[in-house]
Amino acid sequence: MKKLWLIGLLICSPFTMNAQSGTTSGLDKSHFSKYWKVESESPDYKVSFSGDTCEILSPKGLTLWRKEKMSGNVTIEYDACVAVEGKPGDRLSDLNCFWMASDPKASDIWKRMNWRNGVFVNCYSLQLYYLGYGGNYNSTTRFRRYDGNEAGVTDEKVRPAILKEYKDQDNLLTANKWYHIKIQNTDNRIRYYIDGKLLVDFYDPSPLTSGWFGFRTTLSRTRITNFKYSIEKEKATEAPLHWIGKVPEQARPISFGVPFKQGKIKAGTPLCVQTENGELVEADTWTTAYWPDGSIKWAGMAAVIPGNTRSVKVIPSSKKKKTTNTEEIHVTESEDQLTIATGKITAFIPKSGTCILDSLLYENVKVCGGKADLIASTQDSPSREDATEIHYQSFTSLIKKAVIEQQGKIRTTIKLEGVQQGEDGREWLPFTLRMYFYAGNEQIKMVHSFIYDGDQNKDFIRSLGVRFQVPMREDLYNRHVAFACADGGVWSEPVKPLVGRRILTLDKDQSWQKQQMEGKRIPEYQRFDAKNRSLIDNWAAWDNFRLSQLTDNSFSIRKRATEDSPWIGTFTGTQAGGYAFAGDISGGIGVALQDFWQAYPSTLEVQHARSQEASLIVWLWSPESEAMDLRHYDKVAHDLIASYEDVQEGMSTPYGIARTHTLTVVPQAAYPGKAGIAETAQILSEAAPLMCTPEYLHACRAFGIWSLPDRSNPQRSKVEDRLNAYIDLYQNAIAQHKWYGFWNYGDLMHAYDPIRHSWRYDVGGFAWDNTELASNMWLWYNFLRTGRQDIWKMAEAITRHTAEVDVYHIGPNAGLGSRHNVSHWGCGAKEARISQAAWNRFYYYLTTDERAGDLMKEVTDADQKLYTLDPMRLAEPKSQFPCSAPARLRIGPDWLAYAGNWMTEWERTQNTKYRDKIITGMKSIAALKNGLFTGNMALGYDPATGVISYEGDPNRQNTNHLMTIMGGFEIMNEMQEMIQVPEFNKVWLEHARDYKQKSLEITRNRFRVCRLMAYAASHLYDPKTAAEAWKDLWSKLEHTPAPEFKIEKVLPPEVPAAMDECKTISTNDAALWSLDAIYMQEVIPQ
Repeated sequence: MKKLWLIGLLICSPFTMNAQSGTTSGLDKSHFSKYWKVESESPDYKVSFSGDTCEILSPKGLTLWRKEKMSGNVTIEYDACVAVEGKPGDRLSDLNCFWMASDPKASDIWKRMNWRNGVFVNCYSLQLYYLGYGGNYNSTTRFRRYDGNEAGVTDEKVRPAILKEYKDQDNLLTANKWYHIKIQNTDNRIRYYIDGKLLVDFYDPSPLTSGWFGFRTTLSRTRITNFKYSIEKEKATEAPLHWIGKVPEQARPISFGVPFKQGKIKAGTPLCVQTENGELVEADTWTTAYWPDGSIKWAGMAAVIPGNTRSVKVIPSSKKKKTTNTEEIHVTESEDQLTIATGKITAFIPKSGTCILDSLLYENVKVCGGKADLIASTQDSPSREDATEIHYQSFTSLIKKAVIEQQGKIRTTIKLEGVQQGEDGREWLPFTLRMYFYAGNEQIKMVHSFIYDGDQNKDFIRSLGVRFQVPMREDLYNRHVAFACADGGVWSEPVKPLVGRRILTLDKDQSWQKQQMEGKRIPEYQRFDAKNRSLIDNWAAWDNFRLSQLTDNSFSIRKRATEDSPWIGTFTGTQAGGYAFAGDISGGIGVALQDFWQAYPSTLEVQHARSQEASLIVWLWSPESEAMDLRHYDKVAHDLIASYEDVQEGMSTPYGIARTHTLTVVPQAAYPGKAGIAETAQILSEAAPLMCTPEYLHACRAFGIWSLPDRSNPQRSKVEDRLNAYIDLYQNAIAQHKWYGFWNYGDLMHAYDPIRHSWRYDVGGFAWDNTELASNMWLWYNFLRTGRQDIWKMAEAITRHTAEVDVYHIGPNAGLGSRHNVSHWGCGAKEARISQAAWNRFYYYLTTDERAGDLMKEVTDADQKLYTLDPMRLAEPKSQFPCSAPARLRIGPDWLAYAGNWMTEWERTQNTKYRDKIITGMKSIAALKNGLFTGNMALGYDPATGVISYEGDPNRQNTNHLMTIMGGFEIMNEMQEMIQVPEFNKVWLEHARDYKQKSLEITRNRFRVCRLMAYAASHLYDPKTAAEAWKDLWSKLEHTPAPEFKIEKVLPPEVPAAMDECKTISTNDAALWSLDAIYMQEVIPQ
């Protein structure tokens, strides 16, 4: 019976889930000596008991230590009061405690207890957290972290700072009042609650994770009861994921990334996807990044998530678990063809030739036949009214390589590489096209990227498109064309509408037109009598249909009877959904183009609808628009001083820039009707990604150190309000100032002109932002912490733009990007900070997007460009700053960008060559006489070895406000978790600590970087610097005092259309302020 009773107690106990717990208070007389030990300055202390309540009368300093050592994530709770009842020894003061206490000079705290002897100052020899509630005769409440520096016993100057202090009556003691105290140590976060009120919320960069607990008091009578503690059992690793946007009602094929803490998941561990109902979903898994110990840092996964699944979680498994029945993909490869069968569709992909798809079967019915290919056309001069002779040329795709890039049970990825080939044999516009197939699913996702490698003065692209051939088997009146319009609307018509002067009749039924519009089968032609056949014969049939989105806010739909007939207009609207269908009642295909109206000029076109094979063309650049003109915006430069413009001869070139588009092909068994078109278009336009929750990403420290939204007090709410205000302002700016277009969409403008009520779109370096001050990261960290769909779309768009358009992928500038300008590629400053992998890591790891992976791979060895292109060739010419090293760079942003590239390659491939190159650079920097402040900005660098050197005046120092704010700070936060070079960490911390003062002294620069101050304040446990960082954040912009952040409405005729205006705004300020604040909310919360 005793065994059964004990088992029942264990099952019922609320603490059995903990690895260690202290459920016995031990504050009663019979258990006291077992659980507690007194360390007292005076032998005259008294301990008495009343049930489970212990009363301590301490004439001098006294610590009551709990005997068990606590380790891990600990929660401690107890009730206590300070008795003031007119008895000897009563004094209202010092309801104090220590926790996580340890002695750096001993294996436990007992060995030197007699030396400490309860004397308070002797406790400075310990490492611990200390909270003194109502200390110093109930005049102050203080929180400290002791560092174990024994010098503090005698030297006040080296004692730890007060990290939090209260002096108001609400946070001081009340006589004879019982308080409930709760202490939580969770990873880096230390919290102290009293009666449910959060008194301390402290981020510790080097948390104390084990030690002893002690009540601390002096010259008072204290009562304590209900003590308990629990140490959180290490939870099984579970990664919760949710949809960013609407929960899909239909089964959704999706790929997504999942991060894990170091050491949690070993490589090769099976991972399962489990729905909220406990259903296991078959998934492919692969590793996208490794920790230094070989464990999984990021896993990529692919699955088909059942419809109406609100959330899933990824869990590791020691063995393969049974999942829901899912069809598997079957891939066969022959000498000249790849065949992919998903269970719903079968695709035939040639390995060479002009086609990207030879044919496509949907449930064994051919819905794409003949060919699907890429097409383009050019002209040799710009579109001008006075042009006398323009020569045109057409191009079609030529496949150079076709490979199975990834093959799993659930997802297969086919990668095609090729060029556009002209009739004269010219090959150019190299492209990559990936096709994604999912088991049991009919959709094909296509990601198309092309590089411009032409002559900007001769090669003007007139059109660029993807063409699908669609078999048309049925009578003309059973064929349909449909376009998704704005706001869920659909334009859909038969190729031959059954309408005219007379009503078509068969067997007295006159509803055929209505049935036709519903997509129902109309009887064969022969079933109608001669009179009705005559009606059918004479009604018009239409061969060509176009939906053209030539601006962001206007589309038109037109059709024509033949290629040689004029267009007739049918409808106009605002922002089309970007989805088109062509087919008949026995099959067809739909195609969606992501960001259709945002990346105008785009067109969806159906040609040859009256023939046996129609063409459905997705025009990425519409042939109806002016030809693409990539020349620099002016013939002359406008000066760095006058216009912030650094245009250099021959450097304003688009040669090597790229653009990526995402299409989704949707085979259909039949024309689905307007409702079906609308539903598909809506699903594809929303395309909600599946992501880990912000809380999980934060707990994993995915992408470094950042904060979750926090409105726990007015000061923190004020920060959140400003962060949201910046996002809202820029969302409105994108819409109101029309930051859209093929080459523009995704980028932001740099600076505002309040006189013109316009952004400086036409003023040199003040126009397009091109990642300046890490605007990408501003959006990404806002997304990570909130999970907001609207911010996701901004972050995705800026990544797709800046990684493609602002960067060179081939040619002499390959691996570098262009500084901000009116033309995205106009500035002569071609630098690694713009092309760095840091911008793409978010999108790649969260979505597993292989194109983003390509772009990170491209820049791995970008430092080799330093042999031929010196980033400081104009600012610090070698003639004035001699250097014998093979190349030159700045520590930041140059080396920090390269280091981020190497870290990414190392974690993706486990190639330690790149880890070693980072370490070499770190040690080189640490060896410089003045660390990161050494010399002039351009230092010597050897791209072959990674060694950084300086040969100038050894006493010369400089500061560079751009050093850490181009993504380097955030990358270093993550890198320091992976690489430990203590001497580098030391100079990095010194730079953070001293930057503000040295910048003022050396260069008279008042540019504030509050996150540097926050880093120093956190690592040095310096509350004064923390307070200064918050003061600076609210009182300064880049160089000047901060005016009021105020948004006003400006109305016509002052502006073309009503718009919101913040006169003082700049993207530098928005990005700098927000990234500062997001970091500071975490490490030095107010």
